[in-house]
Amino acid sequence: MVDLLLLQLILLEDFYALFIKIIVSFFCGFVIGIERTRVAAQYGARDHIFFSMISTSLIILHDVFLPISEGFILIVLFFGGMIIFLLIGSIYRLFREKDPGYTTTLSMILAMITGIMCYYNEYLAIVISVIFLIILSTKKQFHKIRKLKEIEWTGTVEFIAIVVLLYILIPDNFQVFGIVVKSIIVIFIVILTVKYFSYFLLKSTTEKNLYYLSFLGGFAHSEATTVELAEAGASSSSVWLVIQTMLIRMIIVLMITPTLLGYAIYPILVTSIIGLIGSFLILRNKETQLTLEKIKNPLSIKSALIFAGTYLIGLVLSIVLSFFELNIIAYYLIVFGIGLLSGGASSLFVATAFYKSLINEGNALLMLTIGLSAAILNKIFYSTRSLDEKKNKKAYVIHLIFYIIITISILILMTIITITIFNLSIL
Repeated sequence: MVDLLLLQLILLEDFYALFIKIIVSFFCGFVIGIERTRVAAQYGARDHIFFSMISTSLIILHDVFLPISEGFILIVLFFGGMIIFLLIGSIYRLFREKDPGYTTTLSMILAMITGIMCYYNEYLAIVISVIFLIILSTKKQFHKIRKLKEIEWTGTVEFIAIVVLLYILIPDNFQVFGIVVKSIIVIFIVILTVKYFSYFLLKSTTEKNLYYLSFLGGFAHSEATTVELAEAGASSSSVWLVIQTMLIRMIIVLMITPTLLGYAIYPILVTSIIGLIGSFLILRNKETQLTLEKIKNPLSIKSALIFAGTYLIGLVLSIVLSFFELNIIAYYLIVFGIGLLSGGASSLFVATAFYKSLINEGNALLMLTIGLSAAILNKIFYSTRSLDEKKNKKAYVIHLIFYIIITISILILMTIITITIFNLSIL
């Protein structure tokens, strides 16, 4: 009986791992294809998602379910057919429209490649997808170099110089209360790089699609974006989208503890993907005159110090609490309070507490969910405080609360499933 239960648990865990690979494949196809949808290319987000997920499914069939010879033949036939289909499409466009659409064909092939990579290395597939999105989104923007003076180049150069000096001067093994300082600096640099690229795209684009602006604004600065969306009278579903990009950004914070990241990435990604799909269906055709002027250059000294200060709160708290034997409920309350101020600070607080072995994996995952839920709830305060007077406040709040309940419910449910599947202790 025990052996049967153990076998069922192993099979369930394997199914869960394969399911997550499919979810990541969906996300990668969506990220690659969203820019093609924006420019009304022949193949949009749905096509890229389809090619990515088909590629992942084929590799799973080959590696898990089918014999090597039959699986190889299946892969050759399907991948060959998909590439031939894309080439025929390019030839057709060349003769009909005098434009073969090489960029779109390339993005579809990349969707296939990332779909394959999702089976072997999900993290690398996500990184490639995001980098490709950045390249596609910026390729037509560099001729507008005069507009880039708005990005405060002086603050950018100053910040980069300081970061480079810190990275060079601080030894690799330098620790404070058992925490490797350089690893935190690396995470800090990566986060600000993501925020800066998002800021760069917002300042240099002429795109007025609300989905595009909310998506990038959430990466650059979720609170400032929420305020501007409310002031402009944008729908509450745009704030829902900002919440999803904020959640994705939290993955970077958790890189300081790869073990915790390995568990947390499942609930965060599943929650974000569902939210991205839902908000896309609502906002894809909506345009706005929103300019997002409140979002400032994240690489200026002032912005960097404020951003670093919120992370320092989590770091100092984790160090102070290490001298006390607190009940786990106290940790839950503390992380909720920090989350109301900053989702990034709450995530760092959990990561450092886990890093110093103050909490186990199960409690760390629960605390992370509590902190992120608090960061999601604070969007109600930011949006209602700045809401356009012409907007029906009651209807806006009801819709926003509905979206927030959906997001938090999925996040909690996926957290519980993850704890159950991996048998994580919360005692």
